[in-house]
Formats: sequence, structure tokens, C-alpha cells
Amino acid sequence: MTPRLAAPLLLAALSCLGTSHAAAAPFEQTIQPILAKNCTTCHSTEKQKGDLDLERFTTVTEIKKHPAIWQGVLEQLANNEMPPKKEPPLSTAQKQQLTTWLQTTLDEVALAHAGDPGPVVLRRLSNAEYTYTIRDLTGVPSLDPAKEFPIDGAAGEGFTNTGAALVMSPSLLTKYLDAARYIAQHAVLLPDGIRFSPCTSSRDWTDEALARIRAFYARFSTGGIGTAVNLQGVKFDTNGGGTLPLEKYLTATLVDGPAIANGTKTLAQSAQENGLNTKYLGLLWATLNDTQPSLILDILRQQWRTAKPSDAASLATTIASWQRALWRFTTIGHIGKLNGPKSWQVPVLPLTASEEIRVALPTSRETTLHLVAHNLGTGPGNVIWEKARLVTAGKSDRPITISSSPLQLPTDIEKDTEFVIQCRLHPDSIASGSVQVRVLTAPPTEPLALVASSVIINKPQKKGTWSDGEKPLSFDAPILVGDDSEARTRITTQLAEFRALFPAALCYTKLVPVDEVVTLTLFYREDDQLKRLMLDDAQTAEIDRLWNELHFISESPLKQVDVFEQLYQFATQDADPSAFEPLRAPITQAAAEFKQQLIQVEPQQVQAILEFATLAWRRPLTTAESSQLRSLYQELRRQAMPHAAALRMMLTRVLVAPAFLYRSEKPGPGSKATPISDFELATRLSYFLWSSAPDAELRTLAATGKLHDALVPQAQRLMRDAKIRRLATEFGCQWLHIRDLETLDEKSERHFATFTSLRAAMQEEATRFFIDLFQHDRSILSLLNANHTFVNGPLAAHYGIDLKTPDWQRVEGLHKLGRGGILGFASTLAKQSGASRTSPILRGNWLSEVVLGDKLPRPPKDVPLLPEEAPQGLTERQLIERHSSDAACARCHQRIDPFGFALEGFDAIGHARSHDATGLPIDTTTHLADGTQFTGLDGLRTYLLTTRRDDFLRQFCRKLLGYALGRSVQLSDKPLIDTLLTQLKTHDYRVSTVIELIIRSPQFLEVRGRNTPPT
Repeated sequence: MTPRLAAPLLLAALSCLGTSHAAAAPFEQTIQPILAKNCTTCHSTEKQKGDLDLERFTTVTEIKKHPAIWQGVLEQLANNEMPPKKEPPLSTAQKQQLTTWLQTTLDEVALAHAGDPGPVVLRRLSNAEYTYTIRDLTGVPSLDPAKEFPIDGAAGEGFTNTGAALVMSPSLLTKYLDAARYIAQHAVLLPDGIRFSPCTSSRDWTDEALARIRAFYARFSTGGIGTAVNLQGVKFDTNGGGTLPLEKYLTATLVDGPAIANGTKTLAQSAQENGLNTKYLGLLWATLNDTQPSLILDILRQQWRTAKPSDAASLATTIASWQRALWRFTTIGHIGKLNGPKSWQVPVLPLTASEEIRVALPTSRETTLHLVAHNLGTGPGNVIWEKARLVTAGKSDRPITISSSPLQLPTDIEKDTEFVIQCRLHPDSIASGSVQVRVLTAPPTEPLALVASSVIINKPQKKGTWSDGEKPLSFDAPILVGDDSEARTRITTQLAEFRALFPAALCYTKLVPVDEVVTLTLFYREDDQLKRLMLDDAQTAEIDRLWNELHFISESPLKQVDVFEQLYQFATQDADPSAFEPLRAPITQAAAEFKQQLIQVEPQQVQAILEFATLAWRRPLTTAESSQLRSLYQELRRQAMPHAAALRMMLTRVLVAPAFLYRSEKPGPGSKATPISDFELATRLSYFLWSSAPDAELRTLAATGKLHDALVPQAQRLMRDAKIRRLATEFGCQWLHIRDLETLDEKSERHFATFTSLRAAMQEEATRFFIDLFQHDRSILSLLNANHTFVNGPLAAHYGIDLKTPDWQRVEGLHKLGRGGILGFASTLAKQSGASRTSPILRGNWLSEVVLGDKLPRPPKDVPLLPEEAPQGLTERQLIERHSSDAACARCHQRIDPFGFALEGFDAIGHARSHDATGLPIDTTTHLADGTQFTGLDGLRTYLLTTRRDDFLRQFCRKLLGYALGRSVQLSDKPLIDTLLTQLKTHDYRVSTVIELIIRSPQFLEVRGRNTPPT
């Protein structure tokens, strides 16, 4: 027992020691005569009316052996059910004597057995626990295998997780088997194990693998303007993704540059604040600040040094123009064929010793051309212009004499005519010269500067076929250099420096190429630039793993063989199949290696099932269990079952095992309670707060034997997690009897047309309220007096609250609307109402039994049903009062109806009202049997928070304890509940006080001994 609990319980026990031995004398002298005169006439050994024999209890010791019977007697006395009405009643003094003696005796029993963990019950997972557990184990939140299971019944303290109610049947076992097979179909085999998917087909799994890769790429890159493609009339864009988000990086260097330069901010801090990649930002920053001369980078550096943050877009535009000039994209579908492309993104080198420049000319208009030569080096830059001519399709070329620049062309130029001219370096410039040449239709801007050239893919002279190789390139602004000159080497290096930092794309994000009429490549990967510029070792390993999974799941190496053979045969019809021959050997080899991989990974996948079993069974497997599962797999393979099918059968076996379906615990020998193991404690804690199996941190602590010492911090961690929603739903909503409100279809659509659209939001309000209670450690009393709640747009309108946005949000000021806490929830008010009218009886009974824990007698038989609508001339209240005036009903209705009348200010779906459906005014004034009077929800709240506060707190503690233990609260739990109430009053009624005391109690930490006699 923990110190926090030990002191209060010890004091309570010591206070009763003096009365325990003296209890025998009053029993024989006072209590036994009262029983003999008023009880044993009917409840004798001979008659046993109601199967109750009180005559056999002749000693206090015998009474203490059967406390449950006497608890029932005490309840009957409290409800005035015993003696029955036809028998002489007990005098006030006799009733007081008997009640006091019974309560004292039962308290002694409770103290004697305080901390008893309760009976050992083989607890099956409830449907909710089964569903949450499967979703957590698989990581697939959409799985709902329990939807075909029979509905769980509530028991104990009214919850579906109570072990006594979670029975097993042959039909349910069949359902479990079907569910296990269904779940196993969602298992995806991977190169290093398994994972689970919402889908069950290889095609869908492949699409998921593609989506994971695309999502990875999207973390570092952005989209762009694609290249238009027309394949036999099908038009689309390609090459549009995977580009550098340059503007964001450039903006960061301009905004944070001064702070980075003076050391007040690091590159890592800037990257984190701006959502950028630290590695690339560092490379960009270093390059922009480098002083080493570079032909293109110097242009960018000069522009950057004088730029403002608003100039980032202009800088990006400059870089983009050079990216287009120095890179080009090829078609992917035939990469690797003879004379075909070697990659998707290839560098362009606009350097040549000579070039033919072509300029399209306007028709019948005087045209002036400017022959521009811009010297880029220190050597001579003389250019020879020659073979100038006008070229028109279908006609002879017209030579043009070059006398000077600008060049005046004839005016009689025909349509679709081009000016064509050759240019080359003068022999005296070949050794060291470097000149950019252009032919312009307008005078060049002075001074001349280096410009980005357009890349032109030359069309073949004759019609080609789809098996042809790459086509030659030309440029509208080439740089003329000698083939083996120093200038070519220098400029080539400097262009490579630019390309190294500014690739046209980081990665190919389309993955599935469709840029050829007949495509050979199934999935294409090109992300070398991304790896080099941005990824660290862990990220590189991650993307490599994702690609390995894609190929494994899709079995693309095997499919590639068939695709190749089909393409090869297709090429024999109108192309040259030999162009694809170089691809045959690599494709065949890859398929052979993949077949070998399939065999090699089988043991890893079997091991993955065993590891899954460890998670599912919530403890390490024994050697025998591991061997049995392996033997099952081996036997299935001997029966010629394929590997994948055998794995799924193993998985099915794991999910129908008692170790998964039941939360079993191992009691110790003898009759003494013993501590549960750390793994059992992890399971208790996790199912209490999360309704699911322990997570990795709990399992680690359990495996190292440290969980008992870390119990409270772990509970606090679990409370902060989003999974605490399950406690809000399974405990909070079940306690309030609104767990199924979102599917309630018993309301009259004629009277309440909006209910169906609001019911889910009504339940969600309660769920969010409890989540807030647990995660922010609110006072338990806030369940009654909170001035806040959580609403979305439709529910806010239902409450008369104005919201700026329709999203779910916390709102204050509920008291001024006459609401606040669980009494004003539309969910509780609607659930405790009829189909077309309110029901003060249902609401009052709910408040008495569910909220306050009052024990009400069972209603008499043949109680007449009330009409769904009040008769003409009667208010709903008058209808109830007339019904409650019956002598057989009056005693109970005097206790419950007043509570219901106080809530009559809300209609049958929780909408505030001042008049009923007939227009009659609503009266919410009420009088309790003891003379207390109050009006409406506000008055009821005040009454509950003052006169009945301890009853409410005791009921909350009782319900949460019963939910945590999965059983009925028993007599021996009373000292714990008393302690909970005491501690709450000294800890501001915080809900964490109750949770921490429960999980540190012997009831939660121990299990009865194997030979404990039943109580």
C-alpha cells in the first residue's frame, strides 16, 4: 500500500477496533429480536421468501461472512421496502438501531478486507477495446472488425468493460476468427517485415508506396510549370514537380542575412523558423558569399548583394532562366536504350566551336538583324559570320551578303522563312577566346552582358521512329570556344558550379512515367540531386527504404521482364528492336536477384509475425509459444501453402489466441493477494486510460521492471495523449448514458427535424468536455458548474451562441444562457426524453441514479405508459404530476420528479424554451420531499454543489473505480472511496487525484491469490 493511502486507511481501521468485539452483545440483545419480530417470519429457513433466509444468521461472525446479503437488507431499509407495506412497519427507533448496527458491521467487514483486488475474472476484450487495440497494433484507424460482433452488455458499474459480462460463445468465437482473417488480409509484406494497410489489394498497396515516396519528396521540393506532352492526341504536362522552392530560400538569406552575418542567428535557426532545409540553406549561403570568380554565379551574387527581401522573386527568376539554359529533361520511358537518354535530367553545355543560328522572320516587312558578339574572356574574341541565307521550305535558299551589322534584309520575305547564318571563332581566337553570339531583331542593350541561351532540340531531317536515339541540340545564344582551349575548360567548370547548386529539379516526383507512347519503365527514380543537396544519412536511408518497399510490394523486377518482352515484340512492327537489346541483361538480372530476395526475406517476415504477437499478447512470448507459431508456419509450407498465405494464417492464429482476446493475469499461490507483474500493470494502466494495449514506452518500462516506480508519471503521459479521447468516450459517455447518442433514431422527425443532423455533435460536445477534464486536470465539480463547453457551428446555433467560425472550439459564458456542465448538455437532455416530449421522470431518475448514485426501488409492475404528447389542456408537467399521484408510484416520484421539473426549461432535444409545444408557459420551480425549493437548472446546480456535493463526488469516484477495475465496486472498496473523497477536498477536487489514488491502490496493483475463497 502506498504511503498516501496507508495513513488514512490505517486511521479508519484503528477507529473501529474498539467496537468490533463489542458488536456481538448488541446483536443478541437488540438486533436479533428486531429481526426475529419483523423479518424472519417471511425470511425464515423454512419460507425463504424472495430466496432470502435471515433466520440462519445467529452470530455476528456468520453475518460478516455474507456481507452482500446484508448490504441488500440495508438498501431495502433505506428505500422503505422492508418490511413490506402490508406488514407492521419498524418504529423509528428500531429502524435507526438496525440501520446503524448494519452500517457499522459492514464497515468493519470493509476495513477487514480493504484493498481486496476482487475476484479473478478472465476478462475478454470488450468490442471497443478490441477495435482500439487492433487499430493501434496495425496503425490503421479505419479498421472496424468488431462491427459484426454481438453488442457487449454493460455490467458492474454500468460499463461494457466489466469482466463478468464479457462472456464467450461459439458464435462469437467464429466472429473472432472471421475478423482475424479479415485483419490478416490487410498485412503488407515488406523486405524487412510487415505493415498494415487500409486496403487489401496489391494495386492499392503499390499506390500507397508511391504516395509515401511522393510525400517524402514533397517535404523538400515543390511543384512547377510542367512540359507539355502530346501522345497520340493525349495532352498533359510532365516534369512539373520536384523543383527547388528557391524563392523561400532566397527570402531567408535576405531577411536573416544580417543576423547570420553578425552571429546573432545561425543558419539552423533560420532554416527551422522558415521551414527550410538546413543543409541546402548553408550551401546557398556559402555560395552567395563566396568570392571565387564564376561566370554565372557572379551575376547572381551581384544582384543578391543589393537586393531587398521583396526582390527574392526576381532573384529566383534569374536563376530559373539559367536553369532552363543549362539543364534539359529527356523522356524516361526508354532510358537505357541504344543511343537513348541516360537519365531524366541532363546537363546542357551551350559551348561550341561553331554554330548555325536560325531566326524566324516576319512576312513582307523590312527586317533589320543585329549580329552580336560579346567577348567573355581576356583573349581575342573575333567571330567569323558566314553562309548567311534565307531558307523557305520547298524553295531554294537565298544567299545574303554580310557587309556589316546591323544587317538589312529584303522586304519580299515569304511566309515561314528563316534567316540562317553560320558563326565560328576566328583562328586567332580559338586558343583562348570565348564569345557569346546572338542574332537579334532589335538593337542589343548596352553594355553587353551574358544571357541565358534557349535550348533547341533539332528535328530530324527525315521522319524517325520511336526507337531512335537522342536528337542533336542547338542554341540561340551559344558561347563559342575552342574545343581543347583553356577557356572551354574554365567555363565548363563554372557552369558546373551553377548546376551543382541549382538543378532544374531535385527529384522526379511523377514516379510512373507516361512520356512515351510505349513505356518500358514502370517506376522511375531520380533523386541524386536531392540526396546530395538536402538529405542526411537518416533521410537517405529512409528514401532508400521507401523505394525498396515499392519494388518489393509491386514486384516490379518480375513485371519488368514481361513489359520488356512485350515492348521488344512491339518494336518489330515499326521500329528497330535492337535499340532495346542493351536493356535485356540488366532486366533479367534484376528479376533473378528479386526472386532470390523473396526467399531470403522469408525468415524476417516470420520473425515480424512473432514480434507482432508480442505486441498483441502484451508480453514477451514464451519459448514454447514461439516454437508453436513457427511450427504452424512450417507445417503450412509443407502442405504447399504459399509463403504469404502461411504468414497470414500465422497472423490469424495470433489474433484468435486467448492471450490476445483475454486480459489474463497470473495469480500467486495461496490466498494472499500478490502484486501483478510489470507487463500486467502496463496492460491494466493502458486499458484503463486508453482502452488499448500498452505502447512502446510502457512496454520498455515493463521489460526493465521499472513501471511500478514510474506509474504516476506514465499515467500523466497517457493523459496528455490524444488517445485519452477513449477514456472520455468509454467512461464519460457511458457513465452519462450517451455513448450511443450519435446513432439514436427514436426522436420524432415531425417535432424535431434537426435532431438527426445534430446528434453526433451533441455527443462530441460531451466527449470533448471530458477530454478537457482529463487533459487539463480540471475539478470534478466542473462537471456540474463549468461555465464553458465545446461546440461547432450547428450546435452553437442550437444553443443560441454566435461563432465567428463553424469549427469546433471552446466557448465561455454558459451560465448566462442557463446552461453549464453535464446538466445542460443537449446530449443528456435529449437522451433522457421521449420521442416527442420531455420526460421529467427519465431526467429525474437519471440524475438520481446516474449522477448522484441513489438506490431507487424497482418500479411496480404494470405501470401505465404515458402518452407521447400531453392531452389537450395539460402541460407536460401536469401530465407527470397526475401520473405520480398514484399511491403506488408517489414515493419514488417524490424523489425523482422534482429534479426533472427543474430541467423542463429544455425541450426533448436540449433546446432552451420558455413555453412548451402547445404554447403553455414552462414552470421549472420544484419542491423536494424535505422542503427544499429551487428553480431551474441554476437552482438545481446550486443544490447539487452544496447539499449533495459529497454524493456526487462519491458517485464519480465509484464509477471511475469500477471502470478502472472492470468490475462492480464491492464492500471492501469503501475505505478507498472514502479516502478518495477526503483527498479530493484537500486537492481542489482535481480529477488527477482520483486517477492517481486508483492506480496506486492495492485493488489496481494486486491480484487475489489462486486459493482465495469466494466472497
